[in-house]
Amino acid sequence: MELRPVIIWGTVILSVVFPTVGLVVSATIIAIQVALMGLRPLLACLPARLTKGQQGIAIPKFSIHIATHSEPPDLVIATLRALLNQNWPSRSYEIIVMDNNTVDPALWKPIEKFCAAHPARIKFLHQTGVVGAKAGALNIALQHTHPEASHIVTVDADYVVRRDFLSRAAEALEKTGADYVQFPQSYIGTASAAPGVDAELEEYFRANATVADEAEAVLLTGTLCVIAKEALIAVGGWSGSTTTEDAELGVRLCHAGFTGRFINQVVGQGLLPLSLRDLEKQRYRWCSGNFQTLLQHLDTLLTPAAGFNLHKRLVIVSQLSAWFNLALIPVSLLTVWLLTGHSQSTAATLAACIIVLTLCDIAMRVIGRGVRDGLTLPVMLHALACRVALAPQSAKATFDALTGSRLKFVVTDKVGGDGPLAASLPRCQAALFVTALLLLVGLTHGSPLVVAALLTLMLPLPAALITNQSLRAYRAAIVQPDMEAIA
Repeated sequence: MELRPVIIWGTVILSVVFPTVGLVVSATIIAIQVALMGLRPLLACLPARLTKGQQGIAIPKFSIHIATHSEPPDLVIATLRALLNQNWPSRSYEIIVMDNNTVDPALWKPIEKFCAAHPARIKFLHQTGVVGAKAGALNIALQHTHPEASHIVTVDADYVVRRDFLSRAAEALEKTGADYVQFPQSYIGTASAAPGVDAELEEYFRANATVADEAEAVLLTGTLCVIAKEALIAVGGWSGSTTTEDAELGVRLCHAGFTGRFINQVVGQGLLPLSLRDLEKQRYRWCSGNFQTLLQHLDTLLTPAAGFNLHKRLVIVSQLSAWFNLALIPVSLLTVWLLTGHSQSTAATLAACIIVLTLCDIAMRVIGRGVRDGLTLPVMLHALACRVALAPQSAKATFDALTGSRLKFVVTDKVGGDGPLAASLPRCQAALFVTALLLLVGLTHGSPLVVAALLTLMLPLPAALITNQSLRAYRAAIVQPDMEAIA
Protein backbone atom coordinates (compact mmCIF):
# COMPACT_ATOMS: atom_id res chain seq x y z
CA MET A 1 0.00 0.00 0.00
CA GLU A 2 1.28 3.49 -0.84
CA LEU A 3 2.20 5.72 2.06
CA ARG A 4 0.37 8.86 0.85
CA PRO A 5 -3.24 7.56 1.12
CA VAL A 6 -2.45 6.06 4.52
CA ILE A 7 -1.20 9.45 5.74
CA ILE A 8 -4.18 11.35 4.30
CA TRP A 9 -6.84 8.98 5.60
CA GLY A 10 -5.07 8.67 8.94
CA THR A 11 -5.00 12.45 9.30
CA VAL A 12 -8.71 12.70 8.45
CA ILE A 13 -9.62 10.05 11.04
CA LEU A 14 -7.47 11.74 13.69
CA SER A 15 -9.11 15.07 12.83
CA VAL A 16 -12.56 13.56 13.43
CA VAL A 17 -11.55 12.06 16.77
CA PHE A 18 -9.38 14.93 17.97
CA PRO A 19 -10.67 18.39 16.93
CA THR A 20 -7.26 19.85 17.77
CA VAL A 21 -5.77 17.88 14.88
CA GLY A 22 -8.66 19.07 12.73
CA LEU A 23 -7.85 22.62 13.75
CA VAL A 24 -4.32 22.24 12.40
CA VAL A 25 -5.58 20.60 9.20
CA SER A 26 -8.15 23.37 8.63
CA ALA A 27 -5.56 26.07 9.27
CA THR A 28 -3.24 24.42 6.72
CA ILE A 29 -6.01 24.26 4.11
CA ILE A 30 -6.87 27.92 4.69
CA ALA A 31 -3.23 28.87 4.15
CA ILE A 32 -3.13 26.94 0.86
CA GLN A 33 -6.47 28.43 -0.24
CA VAL A 34 -5.35 32.00 0.47
CA ALA A 35 -2.02 31.40 -1.28
CA LEU A 36 -3.76 30.13 -4.42
CA MET A 37 -6.23 33.02 -4.34
CA GLY A 38 -3.36 35.48 -4.13
CA LEU A 39 -1.27 33.73 -6.79
CA ARG A 40 -3.47 34.63 -9.77
CA PRO A 41 -3.58 38.42 -9.25
CA LEU A 42 0.14 38.34 -8.47
CA LEU A 43 0.91 36.64 -11.77
CA ALA A 44 -1.24 39.15 -13.64
CA CYS A 45 1.04 41.92 -12.36
CA LEU A 46 4.32 40.29 -13.38
CA PRO A 47 5.92 41.69 -16.57
CA ALA A 48 5.95 39.58 -19.69
CA ARG A 49 9.28 38.37 -21.07
CA LEU A 50 8.42 37.27 -24.54
CA THR A 51 10.93 36.08 -27.12
CA LYS A 52 10.96 37.44 -30.63
CA GLY A 53 9.45 35.55 -33.51
CA GLN A 54 11.50 33.54 -35.96
CA GLN A 55 11.81 35.46 -39.18
CA GLY A 56 12.14 33.51 -42.40
CA ILE A 57 11.39 30.07 -40.94
CA ALA A 58 10.52 27.26 -43.29
CA ILE A 59 6.87 26.70 -44.15
CA PRO A 60 5.51 24.22 -41.59
CA LYS A 61 4.39 20.78 -42.66
CA PHE A 62 1.61 19.69 -40.38
CA SER A 63 0.58 16.23 -39.30
CA ILE A 64 -2.94 16.43 -37.85
CA HIS A 65 -3.75 13.71 -35.33
CA ILE A 66 -7.30 12.79 -34.34
CA ALA A 67 -7.70 10.18 -31.61
CA THR A 68 -11.14 8.56 -31.60
CA HIS A 69 -12.85 5.99 -29.41
CA SER A 70 -16.47 4.94 -30.00
CA GLU A 71 -17.31 8.31 -31.54
CA PRO A 72 -20.41 9.00 -33.67
CA PRO A 73 -19.18 8.52 -37.27
CA ASP A 74 -21.01 11.54 -38.66
CA LEU A 75 -19.35 13.74 -36.07
CA VAL A 76 -15.85 12.54 -36.97
CA ILE A 77 -16.53 12.83 -40.70
CA ALA A 78 -17.68 16.43 -40.26
CA THR A 79 -14.38 17.12 -38.50
CA LEU A 80 -12.42 15.48 -41.34
CA ARG A 81 -14.26 17.42 -44.04
CA ALA A 82 -13.35 20.70 -42.39
CA LEU A 83 -9.71 19.63 -42.19
CA LEU A 84 -9.69 18.61 -45.84
CA ASN A 85 -11.01 22.04 -46.78
CA GLN A 86 -8.10 24.08 -45.42
CA ASN A 87 -6.70 27.03 -47.38
CA TRP A 88 -3.27 25.48 -46.86
CA PRO A 89 -1.38 23.54 -49.53
CA SER A 90 -2.58 19.94 -49.43
CA ARG A 91 0.98 18.71 -49.92
CA SER A 92 1.99 20.51 -46.70
CA TYR A 93 -0.23 18.60 -44.30
CA GLU A 94 -1.53 15.13 -43.60
CA ILE A 95 -4.38 13.80 -41.46
CA ILE A 96 -4.05 10.69 -39.28
CA VAL A 97 -7.14 9.22 -37.64
CA MET A 98 -6.22 6.85 -34.83
CA ASP A 99 -9.27 4.87 -33.72
CA ASN A 100 -8.43 2.98 -30.55
CA ASN A 101 -10.31 0.19 -28.80
CA THR A 102 -13.64 0.77 -30.56
CA VAL A 103 -15.40 -2.59 -30.52
CA ASP A 104 -18.51 -1.82 -32.56
CA PRO A 105 -17.69 -1.87 -36.32
CA ALA A 106 -20.72 0.34 -36.95
CA LEU A 107 -18.83 3.16 -35.26
CA TRP A 108 -15.44 2.90 -36.95
CA LYS A 109 -16.17 1.30 -40.34
CA PRO A 110 -17.95 4.39 -41.79
CA ILE A 111 -14.97 6.52 -40.79
CA GLU A 112 -12.59 4.05 -42.41
CA LYS A 113 -14.70 4.15 -45.58
CA PHE A 114 -14.63 7.96 -45.70
CA CYS A 115 -10.85 8.01 -45.17
CA ALA A 116 -10.38 5.40 -47.91
CA ALA A 117 -11.97 7.86 -50.35
CA HIS A 118 -9.07 10.25 -49.65
CA PRO A 119 -6.03 7.95 -49.61
CA ALA A 120 -3.55 10.70 -50.42
CA ARG A 121 -4.84 12.98 -47.66
CA ILE A 122 -5.95 10.81 -44.73
CA LYS A 123 -4.37 7.82 -43.03
CA PHE A 124 -6.82 5.71 -41.00
CA LEU A 125 -5.59 3.44 -38.21
CA HIS A 126 -7.72 1.12 -36.12
CA GLN A 127 -6.20 -0.81 -33.24
CA THR A 128 -7.49 -2.66 -30.21
CA GLY A 129 -5.62 -3.31 -27.01
CA VAL A 130 -4.22 0.23 -26.97
CA VAL A 131 -3.10 1.22 -23.49
CA GLY A 132 -2.80 4.74 -22.15
CA ALA A 133 -6.18 5.96 -23.47
CA LYS A 134 -5.83 9.08 -25.64
CA ALA A 135 -2.11 9.39 -24.94
CA GLY A 136 -1.52 5.85 -26.21
CA ALA A 137 -3.51 6.55 -29.38
CA LEU A 138 -1.62 9.78 -30.07
CA ASN A 139 1.73 8.02 -29.63
CA ILE A 140 0.69 5.46 -32.26
CA ALA A 141 -0.29 8.29 -34.59
CA LEU A 142 3.10 9.87 -33.93
CA GLN A 143 4.81 6.65 -35.04
CA HIS A 144 2.94 6.82 -38.37
CA THR A 145 3.69 10.50 -38.97
CA HIS A 146 5.32 11.45 -42.26
CA PRO A 147 9.10 11.92 -41.77
CA GLU A 148 9.00 15.40 -43.29
CA ALA A 149 6.28 16.71 -40.94
CA SER A 150 7.55 19.57 -38.80
CA HIS A 151 4.60 20.06 -36.45
CA ILE A 152 1.99 17.84 -34.80
CA VAL A 153 -1.55 19.19 -34.58
CA THR A 154 -4.14 17.59 -32.29
CA VAL A 155 -7.84 18.03 -32.98
CA ASP A 156 -10.65 16.41 -31.03
CA ALA A 157 -13.10 14.26 -32.95
CA ASP A 158 -15.97 16.72 -32.47
CA TYR A 159 -14.11 19.91 -33.45
CA VAL A 160 -14.98 21.58 -36.73
CA VAL A 161 -12.11 23.92 -37.54
CA ARG A 162 -12.25 27.04 -39.66
CA ARG A 163 -10.86 27.01 -43.16
CA ASP A 164 -7.90 29.16 -42.16
CA PHE A 165 -6.93 27.11 -39.09
CA LEU A 166 -3.59 25.87 -40.44
CA SER A 167 -2.64 29.22 -41.96
CA ARG A 168 -3.33 30.89 -38.60
CA ALA A 169 -1.27 28.24 -36.88
CA ALA A 170 1.65 28.88 -39.24
CA GLU A 171 1.31 32.64 -38.69
CA ALA A 172 1.28 32.17 -34.90
CA LEU A 173 4.40 30.01 -34.98
CA GLU A 174 6.27 32.58 -37.04
CA LYS A 175 5.16 35.60 -35.00
CA THR A 176 5.83 34.09 -31.61
CA GLY A 177 8.79 31.85 -32.35
CA ALA A 178 7.21 29.36 -29.93
CA ASP A 179 7.85 25.63 -29.95
CA TYR A 180 4.15 25.00 -29.42
CA VAL A 181 0.97 27.07 -29.48
CA GLN A 182 -2.46 26.50 -27.99
CA PHE A 183 -5.71 27.94 -29.37
CA PRO A 184 -8.75 28.29 -27.08
CA GLN A 185 -11.51 25.74 -26.92
CA SER A 186 -14.82 27.05 -28.21
CA TYR A 187 -18.26 25.51 -28.60
CA ILE A 188 -20.96 25.40 -31.24
CA GLY A 189 -24.29 27.11 -30.63
CA THR A 190 -23.67 28.52 -27.16
CA ALA A 191 -24.83 32.06 -27.96
CA SER A 192 -28.49 31.02 -27.90
CA ALA A 193 -28.23 28.01 -25.58
CA ALA A 194 -26.07 27.58 -22.44
CA PRO A 195 -24.07 30.85 -22.72
CA GLY A 196 -23.39 30.67 -18.98
CA VAL A 197 -21.82 27.21 -19.23
CA ASP A 198 -19.69 28.45 -22.12
CA ALA A 199 -18.60 31.50 -20.10
CA GLU A 200 -17.64 29.31 -17.14
CA LEU A 201 -15.46 27.10 -19.32
CA GLU A 202 -13.98 30.11 -21.12
CA GLU A 203 -12.85 31.66 -17.81
CA TYR A 204 -9.81 29.36 -17.80
CA PHE A 205 -8.55 30.72 -21.12
CA ARG A 206 -9.43 34.32 -20.24
CA ALA A 207 -7.51 34.09 -16.98
CA ASN A 208 -5.01 31.26 -16.56
CA ALA A 209 -3.99 30.72 -20.18
CA THR A 210 -3.67 34.44 -20.90
CA VAL A 211 -1.41 34.97 -17.89
CA ALA A 212 0.62 31.86 -18.75
CA ASP A 213 1.13 33.20 -22.27
CA GLU A 214 3.14 36.09 -20.86
CA ALA A 215 5.54 33.58 -19.30
CA GLU A 216 5.61 31.42 -22.46
CA ALA A 217 4.54 28.49 -20.28
CA VAL A 218 1.06 27.67 -21.52
CA LEU A 219 -0.05 24.12 -20.77
CA LEU A 220 -1.81 22.19 -23.51
CA THR A 221 -5.56 21.56 -23.31
CA GLY A 222 -5.94 18.60 -25.63
CA THR A 223 -7.33 20.02 -28.85
CA LEU A 224 -6.28 22.76 -31.28
CA CYS A 225 -2.66 22.63 -30.14
CA VAL A 226 0.30 22.73 -32.51
CA ILE A 227 3.61 21.25 -31.33
CA ALA A 228 7.00 21.09 -33.03
CA LYS A 229 7.60 17.42 -33.75
CA GLU A 230 11.20 17.63 -32.57
CA ALA A 231 10.07 19.05 -29.23
CA LEU A 232 7.42 16.36 -28.78
CA ILE A 233 9.89 13.58 -29.53
CA ALA A 234 12.59 15.17 -27.37
CA VAL A 235 10.42 14.96 -24.23
CA GLY A 236 9.34 11.38 -24.92
CA GLY A 237 5.97 11.88 -26.59
CA TRP A 238 2.63 11.61 -24.86
CA SER A 239 2.21 9.98 -21.46
CA GLY A 240 -0.82 8.19 -20.01
CA SER A 241 0.45 8.59 -16.44
CA THR A 242 -2.34 11.09 -15.72
CA THR A 243 -5.86 11.60 -17.10
CA THR A 244 -4.86 15.00 -18.49
CA GLU A 245 -2.10 13.91 -20.82
CA ASP A 246 -2.13 17.34 -22.49
CA ALA A 247 -1.30 19.36 -19.37
CA GLU A 248 1.28 16.78 -18.31
CA LEU A 249 3.03 17.08 -21.68
CA GLY A 250 3.00 20.86 -21.29
CA VAL A 251 4.90 20.62 -18.00
CA ARG A 252 7.56 18.40 -19.57
CA LEU A 253 7.92 20.74 -22.54
CA CYS A 254 8.42 23.72 -20.23
CA HIS A 255 10.89 21.80 -18.09
CA ALA A 256 12.90 20.90 -21.19
CA GLY A 257 13.19 24.59 -22.08
CA PHE A 258 10.61 24.71 -24.88
CA THR A 259 8.33 27.74 -25.10
CA GLY A 260 4.56 27.66 -25.41
CA ARG A 261 2.17 30.49 -26.30
CA PHE A 262 -1.58 30.98 -26.08
CA ILE A 263 -3.13 32.31 -29.28
CA ASN A 264 -6.42 33.95 -28.38
CA GLN A 265 -8.18 33.29 -31.68
CA VAL A 266 -11.18 31.02 -32.16
CA VAL A 267 -10.18 28.64 -34.95
CA GLY A 268 -12.61 25.77 -34.34
CA GLN A 269 -15.64 24.76 -32.33
CA GLY A 270 -16.74 21.54 -30.67
CA LEU A 271 -19.61 20.32 -28.55
CA LEU A 272 -20.31 21.14 -24.94
CA PRO A 273 -20.93 18.13 -22.69
CA LEU A 274 -24.58 17.33 -23.35
CA SER A 275 -25.71 16.73 -19.77
CA LEU A 276 -24.81 17.79 -16.27
CA ARG A 277 -23.49 14.31 -15.55
CA ASP A 278 -21.13 14.50 -18.56
CA LEU A 279 -20.04 17.99 -17.54
CA GLU A 280 -19.27 16.65 -14.06
CA LYS A 281 -17.26 13.76 -15.50
CA GLN A 282 -15.28 16.18 -17.64
CA ARG A 283 -14.56 18.49 -14.71
CA TYR A 284 -13.62 15.54 -12.51
CA ARG A 285 -11.10 14.37 -15.11
CA TRP A 286 -9.65 17.84 -15.60
CA CYS A 287 -9.33 18.55 -11.89
CA SER A 288 -8.04 15.15 -10.78
CA GLY A 289 -5.73 14.78 -13.78
CA ASN A 290 -4.18 18.20 -13.24
CA PHE A 291 -3.66 17.44 -9.55
CA GLN A 292 -2.04 14.13 -10.56
CA THR A 293 0.24 16.10 -12.86
CA LEU A 294 1.11 18.60 -10.13
CA LEU A 295 1.98 15.85 -7.66
CA GLN A 296 3.95 13.94 -10.30
CA HIS A 297 6.07 16.97 -11.17
CA LEU A 298 6.19 18.55 -7.72
CA ASP A 299 9.90 17.78 -7.27
CA THR A 300 10.65 19.39 -10.60
CA LEU A 301 8.63 22.50 -9.77
CA LEU A 302 10.29 22.89 -6.36
CA THR A 303 13.86 22.13 -7.43
CA PRO A 304 15.91 25.33 -7.97
CA ALA A 305 18.08 23.62 -10.60
CA ALA A 306 15.09 22.81 -12.82
CA GLY A 307 15.05 24.19 -16.34
CA PHE A 308 12.61 27.07 -15.91
CA ASN A 309 12.42 30.28 -13.91
CA LEU A 310 10.17 31.16 -10.98
CA HIS A 311 7.64 32.92 -13.20
CA LYS A 312 7.09 29.79 -15.25
CA ARG A 313 6.84 27.60 -12.15
CA LEU A 314 4.14 29.84 -10.68
CA VAL A 315 2.03 29.98 -13.84
CA ILE A 316 2.27 26.19 -14.18
CA VAL A 317 0.97 25.80 -10.63
CA SER A 318 -1.76 28.33 -11.37
CA GLN A 319 -2.92 26.39 -14.44
CA LEU A 320 -2.80 23.00 -12.75
CA SER A 321 -4.77 24.30 -9.75
CA ALA A 322 -7.38 26.17 -11.80
CA TRP A 323 -10.21 23.84 -10.77
CA PHE A 324 -8.94 22.77 -7.35
CA ASN A 325 -11.47 22.62 -4.55
CA LEU A 326 -10.10 21.86 -1.10
CA ALA A 327 -13.46 21.82 0.71
CA LEU A 328 -14.21 18.08 0.95
CA ILE A 329 -12.25 17.47 4.15
CA PRO A 330 -13.59 20.62 5.88
CA VAL A 331 -17.16 19.71 4.88
CA SER A 332 -16.76 16.21 6.29
CA LEU A 333 -15.15 17.45 9.50
CA LEU A 334 -17.73 20.18 10.02
CA THR A 335 -20.56 17.67 9.57
CA VAL A 336 -19.11 15.30 12.16
CA TRP A 337 -18.32 18.09 14.62
CA LEU A 338 -21.84 19.51 14.37
CA LEU A 339 -23.33 16.06 14.96
CA THR A 340 -21.08 15.53 18.01
CA GLY A 341 -21.80 18.91 19.62
CA HIS A 342 -18.65 20.81 18.66
CA SER A 343 -20.44 23.56 16.73
CA GLN A 344 -18.86 26.34 18.80
CA SER A 345 -15.31 25.02 18.62
CA THR A 346 -12.53 26.94 16.91
CA ALA A 347 -11.97 23.94 14.62
CA ALA A 348 -15.60 24.08 13.42
CA THR A 349 -15.28 27.80 12.79
CA LEU A 350 -12.12 27.29 10.72
CA ALA A 351 -13.74 24.49 8.70
CA ALA A 352 -16.73 26.75 8.05
CA CYS A 353 -14.35 29.53 7.02
CA ILE A 354 -12.84 27.31 4.31
CA ILE A 355 -16.28 26.52 2.87
CA VAL A 356 -17.28 30.20 2.73
CA LEU A 357 -13.84 31.15 1.39
CA THR A 358 -14.23 28.60 -1.41
CA LEU A 359 -17.51 30.22 -2.47
CA CYS A 360 -15.90 33.67 -2.34
CA ASP A 361 -13.04 32.46 -4.54
CA ILE A 362 -15.49 31.03 -7.09
CA ALA A 363 -17.58 34.20 -7.14
CA MET A 364 -14.61 36.55 -7.45
CA ARG A 365 -13.10 34.60 -10.32
CA VAL A 366 -16.27 34.07 -12.35
CA ILE A 367 -17.96 37.42 -11.71
CA GLY A 368 -14.70 39.35 -11.90
CA ARG A 369 -13.86 37.84 -15.27
CA GLY A 370 -17.40 38.42 -16.49
CA VAL A 371 -17.25 42.11 -15.58
CA ARG A 372 -13.89 42.52 -17.32
CA ASP A 373 -15.23 40.79 -20.43
CA GLY A 374 -18.44 42.81 -20.45
CA LEU A 375 -20.80 39.85 -20.03
CA THR A 376 -24.44 40.51 -19.21
CA LEU A 377 -25.64 39.89 -15.66
CA PRO A 378 -27.77 36.82 -16.59
CA VAL A 379 -24.79 35.18 -18.33
CA MET A 380 -22.52 35.91 -15.37
CA LEU A 381 -25.04 34.45 -12.94
CA HIS A 382 -25.47 31.32 -15.08
CA ALA A 383 -21.68 30.96 -15.27
CA LEU A 384 -21.49 31.29 -11.50
CA ALA A 385 -24.25 28.68 -11.11
CA CYS A 386 -22.28 26.32 -13.35
CA ARG A 387 -19.08 26.69 -11.31
CA VAL A 388 -20.98 26.21 -8.03
CA ALA A 389 -22.82 23.17 -9.43
CA LEU A 390 -19.49 21.57 -10.33
CA ALA A 391 -17.88 22.36 -6.98
CA PRO A 392 -18.75 19.00 -5.34
CA GLN A 393 -17.13 17.07 -8.20
CA SER A 394 -14.08 19.32 -8.10
CA ALA A 395 -13.79 18.71 -4.36
CA LYS A 396 -14.08 14.95 -4.82
CA ALA A 397 -11.59 14.99 -7.70
CA THR A 398 -9.07 16.95 -5.65
CA PHE A 399 -9.38 14.57 -2.72
CA ASP A 400 -9.22 11.44 -4.90
CA ALA A 401 -6.07 12.64 -6.63
CA LEU A 402 -4.55 13.59 -3.27
CA THR A 403 -5.18 10.11 -1.86
CA GLY A 404 -3.88 8.38 -4.99
CA SER A 405 -7.20 6.84 -6.05
CA ARG A 406 -7.12 4.99 -9.36
CA LEU A 407 -8.46 7.40 -11.99
CA LYS A 408 -9.86 6.40 -15.36
CA PHE A 409 -9.97 8.36 -18.62
CA VAL A 410 -13.65 8.79 -19.59
CA VAL A 411 -14.69 9.90 -23.08
CA THR A 412 -17.37 12.60 -23.05
CA ASP A 413 -20.69 11.49 -24.53
CA LYS A 414 -21.41 13.25 -27.83
CA VAL A 415 -24.77 11.74 -28.78
CA GLY A 416 -26.92 13.10 -25.98
CA GLY A 417 -27.97 9.75 -24.59
CA ASP A 418 -28.93 11.21 -21.23
CA GLY A 419 -31.49 8.54 -20.33
CA PRO A 420 -34.56 9.13 -18.16
CA LEU A 421 -34.93 12.25 -16.05
CA ALA A 422 -34.33 10.41 -12.79
CA ALA A 423 -30.96 9.17 -14.04
CA SER A 424 -29.72 12.73 -14.61
CA LEU A 425 -30.84 14.28 -11.33
CA PRO A 426 -27.96 15.89 -9.39
CA ARG A 427 -27.80 13.31 -6.61
CA CYS A 428 -24.60 14.50 -4.99
CA GLN A 429 -25.84 18.07 -4.82
CA ALA A 430 -29.21 16.87 -3.50
CA ALA A 431 -27.54 14.82 -0.75
CA LEU A 432 -25.40 17.82 0.19
CA PHE A 433 -28.49 20.05 0.30
CA VAL A 434 -30.44 17.69 2.55
CA THR A 435 -27.48 17.17 4.89
CA ALA A 436 -26.83 20.90 5.24
CA LEU A 437 -30.53 21.60 5.76
CA LEU A 438 -30.84 19.03 8.53
CA LEU A 439 -27.71 20.33 10.22
CA LEU A 440 -29.01 23.88 9.97
CA VAL A 441 -32.39 22.95 11.45
CA GLY A 442 -30.75 21.05 14.31
CA LEU A 443 -28.18 23.77 15.04
CA THR A 444 -28.82 25.22 18.49
CA HIS A 445 -25.54 27.02 19.00
CA GLY A 446 -23.22 28.05 16.24
CA SER A 447 -21.31 31.03 14.96
CA PRO A 448 -22.65 33.08 12.03
CA LEU A 449 -19.77 31.62 9.99
CA VAL A 450 -21.05 28.07 10.59
CA VAL A 451 -24.54 29.13 9.52
CA ALA A 452 -23.09 30.78 6.39
CA ALA A 453 -21.16 27.60 5.60
CA LEU A 454 -24.29 25.45 5.84
CA LEU A 455 -26.18 27.85 3.59
CA THR A 456 -23.26 27.70 1.16
CA LEU A 457 -23.50 23.91 1.06
CA MET A 458 -27.14 24.20 -0.02
CA LEU A 459 -26.26 26.25 -3.11
CA PRO A 460 -24.93 23.48 -5.42
CA LEU A 461 -28.40 21.90 -5.78
CA PRO A 462 -30.24 24.93 -7.23
CA ALA A 463 -27.09 25.74 -9.21
CA ALA A 464 -27.06 22.21 -10.62
CA LEU A 465 -30.74 22.41 -11.57
CA ILE A 466 -30.11 25.68 -13.43
CA THR A 467 -27.07 24.24 -15.24
CA ASN A 468 -28.88 21.02 -16.09
CA GLN A 469 -31.72 23.01 -17.62
CA SER A 470 -29.26 25.00 -19.73
CA LEU A 471 -27.59 21.83 -21.00
CA ARG A 472 -30.94 20.24 -21.83
CA ALA A 473 -31.80 23.29 -23.94
CA TYR A 474 -28.37 23.08 -25.56
CA ARG A 475 -28.78 19.38 -26.31
CA ALA A 476 -32.19 19.99 -27.87
CA ALA A 477 -30.73 22.72 -30.08
CA ILE A 478 -27.54 20.90 -31.12
CA VAL A 479 -28.04 17.16 -31.18
CA GLN A 480 -31.31 17.03 -33.08
CA PRO A 481 -30.08 18.87 -36.20
CA ASP A 482 -27.77 16.95 -38.48
CA MET A 483 -24.23 17.66 -37.26
CA GLU A 484 -22.92 17.61 -40.78
CA ALA A 485 -25.21 20.48 -41.67
CA ILE A 486 -23.92 22.45 -38.69
CA ALA A 487 -20.38 21.95 -39.90
